[in-house]
Amino acid sequence: MTNYIDIYSNLELNAILNHFYEIEGVKKITELSRELRTFFNSKAQVIQLRFRSNVPSNMLSNKNSACQGFQAQKKEIESLSNTYISFLKSIQKEGVTLNQGIQLLQCEINKTNLKTLLSLTEKVSILIHSFSEEKFRAPPRFLKIIVKLAQIMSLVKSYLFQRLHKFYEELELNYSILDKELEVLLDRMPSVKKIKSLKQLEERLPS
Repeated sequence: MTNYIDIYSNLELNAILNHFYEIEGVKKITELSRELRTFFNSKAQVIQLRFRSNVPSNMLSNKNSACQGFQAQKKEIESLSNTYISFLKSIQKEGVTLNQGIQLLQCEINKTNLKTLLSLTEKVSILIHSFSEEKFRAPPRFLKIIVKLAQIMSLVKSYLFQRLHKFYEELELNYSILDKELEVLLDRMPSVKKIKSLKQLEERLPS
């Protein structure tokens, strides 16, 4: 005899799962769209910098409110960057690559460290995106920090999300190219000086 209750239950479960996957799919597409927009915003800033390479590095805007907004986000990015890079360094023990370190986190019974990495990575991603959307005329050295941080974040995501590995691998490569473009521009700007805190942060970023 056909068990209609089981059939109905399975149909209901499938409907719930399909709805769940549909929601998750939309969220993921939105996230990937945001990632691409962040990159193109960063690319646009580098292009603008190329045409204003003679502008002093500390020149942001004539509007005081814009300058204050930049300083607030800069401080937040510096703080989160220090926390993020320190955590990445902690999972890269002697002889262990970043990829291997992340794999070890995924194998741990206690997922606390993995959750921390996921949370920090997402916070970095959103903060970089918010900064790029504001389109501040950021000092070139700080822009380089942003690009380098985005590159590392993309690399981490390529290891965390295997289904999206190719996407984030390509994104990391594009940020790497952008970072090199910035390095060339900075070499042509002898007046640009490294701020001590940013220099220390840049030196700590994984290569």
